[in-house]
Amino acid sequence: MTRSKAERSGLTFPVARIWRYMKRHYSFRRRRISITASVYLTAVMEYLTREVTELAGDLTIKAKRKLLTPRNIMLAIANDEELQKGFSSIVLPFSGVVPRFNKAMLSGKPSTSRSSHSLPPQRSLSQTKMGKTKRMTSSNAPKHPVAPVSVLSQRIIAKQTTLCVVRGSVTNARGDVVVHPTASSMSFSGQVGSALLRVGGQGLASIAQESYDQHGPLELDGVRLTHAVGLGCPYVLHCNSPSYNSSDTHQSVVRLTRVIEKCLEICDANNLRELVLPSVGSGGCHYPKQLAAETILRAIKTYCDAHFETTILTAVYFVLYDQESISVYTAELARLV
Repeated sequence: MTRSKAERSGLTFPVARIWRYMKRHYSFRRRRISITASVYLTAVMEYLTREVTELAGDLTIKAKRKLLTPRNIMLAIANDEELQKGFSSIVLPFSGVVPRFNKAMLSGKPSTSRSSHSLPPQRSLSQTKMGKTKRMTSSNAPKHPVAPVSVLSQRIIAKQTTLCVVRGSVTNARGDVVVHPTASSMSFSGQVGSALLRVGGQGLASIAQESYDQHGPLELDGVRLTHAVGLGCPYVLHCNSPSYNSSDTHQSVVRLTRVIEKCLEICDANNLRELVLPSVGSGGCHYPKQLAAETILRAIKTYCDAHFETTILTAVYFVLYDQESISVYTAELARLV
């Protein structure tokens, strides 16, 4: 039995039909069209269809609807910056419209939505260290105005958790807790730590030193929660970032995954809904940016999928400042399945 071109190419969409259309279309009439060109175009169309369908399905579930409509597809495209650019001139029938607001009307108005920037109520936090639990009372951190950050790409996973790629500094991002990649000494000598210390000052360093004196150094791949001072987040997660071992990539991935999972577990244990996360591991720990982004995104999705009924995590902001990291995280976020 003869297999179709789509089957031989490992695709679902009809390659032969698209090839015939390309040969008939006026744009290609004077050019010879190879079958590989139609295979590539078919693969692109199939990928975009799956991507848009998945995003629209997530929106449908989040809106508690039973039927996926053209409106859901249009909103899914509008909420994704890359798709919005590609489909900007396309009109979807029966999808309605998305109102457009001038940016000047929105600037300077703080968000009132809890899922965006509001801080959690003051509470007692449980701090995990070496398998033991210790209670600490919360204190009011000073609130300072912060510069805006730009959301470049976002995606919803596990029905309720939004992953956002953000351009800016961790000192300007608002959330419930910010991750501080450090060593066992909890020092602020790294790139992220130095930025946090410039804003938090001696008060932030004193809190970390007090935790170090009371509980000792961070264990291997350990994570510890403390209060913050002067930041856009009221709490800091200090994580003992693993160093990349080029001779044992698998173990490096396992260790980085373990650190991210511990961060998420502490967020759920302490009712912290919004996590501000820099690119852990890709700085002084020498992880390749591609590997670090893939590992971190996969760890978050695996955790949220496994705990989608119990997790309270509503947003993870990947706050990045260099274009290479932004490009890598944006691409990996789009590929995440």
